[in-house]
Amino acid sequence: MTLSTRLQGLDAEKFLEEDLGSPMEDLLAFPKYIDIETVNTCNARCVMCEIDFSKPKAFMSDALFDKILAELAEDKDRVEKVHLYKDNEPLIDNRLSGHIRRLKEIGIKCVNISTNGSLLDKKGQELLESGLDEIYINVDSLKKEVYENIRVGLNFEQVYNSTVDFIRLRDQINPGLLIRLQMIVQEENHTEVTDWIKHWEEKLSPNDQVVAAKAHNWGSQIDVMDFNDDYDPNDFPCMSLWGTLTIHQSGRVSLCGVDTHLKIPIGDIQTHSMVDIWQNSKALNRVREMHLKGQREKINICNGCSVWRKTENESVKHVAKKTIGS
Repeated sequence: MTLSTRLQGLDAEKFLEEDLGSPMEDLLAFPKYIDIETVNTCNARCVMCEIDFSKPKAFMSDALFDKILAELAEDKDRVEKVHLYKDNEPLIDNRLSGHIRRLKEIGIKCVNISTNGSLLDKKGQELLESGLDEIYINVDSLKKEVYENIRVGLNFEQVYNSTVDFIRLRDQINPGLLIRLQMIVQEENHTEVTDWIKHWEEKLSPNDQVVAAKAHNWGSQIDVMDFNDDYDPNDFPCMSLWGTLTIHQSGRVSLCGVDTHLKIPIGDIQTHSMVDIWQNSKALNRVREMHLKGQREKINICNGCSVWRKTENESVKHVAKKTIGS
């Protein structure tokens, strides 16, 4: 998307309504997308990642998850999707399949996880039996050296074989589960995209997805490959502020998914409801106002952030097998 002028005011609101597929009144009532981090650690140290793993490993308490579940049940018709991951590898949490079942039991339309695939050999069958709707599996190269230079700490053969076995098992147990194979395109692997897409297309079903997504800069916190994008992210408001609520393991809520260090906390689920945070957070509403005024460059983590080169709404609607972009 190329924008010749910076969107502000009603034009910015219209952009968001079209982007997210809902009127502004509904967007401000309750988030369409919820990120829930039930464990705060990962078994990889990926080179394109800005996640802070210096904090001690911790799991979301059952009491906190119960509170979130109860609140989601009240507004389930407004929720398009729940992502059971954030700054983590979600399969590290042995309660994950149980959490998925409970979300489906209260009527959540779509439950999704994103994984590096390293634990699918151990957790694959229970995931397929849990009611999970979508799984994104990240395999960034078909070359062992390249893959292991990107996904530091993981073994290429183990992840590749676990992924192929999971696809076969999915076809037997739960063919309705959507699988998205993802490559994060960056310096190390950008020459592989065409061959990589062809390889995975041949292994997946027609309704699955193969996505080669450009690495983003995590809210301008890291340097990534220059993709010569022909637009300025500061020209339009970020859909995340009107679309997604991001809940960390502790219950604290960050401004968005790239605010991994909670530089702009907007609330705490331990002490406030999701509705209250979404509608009344002074920090969140201040940032929203600046985006609508075309002033996102005044917010460090928003200035030049490249996470939404294409919108999440477009990604959700996209059902073709091949996507190049992000």
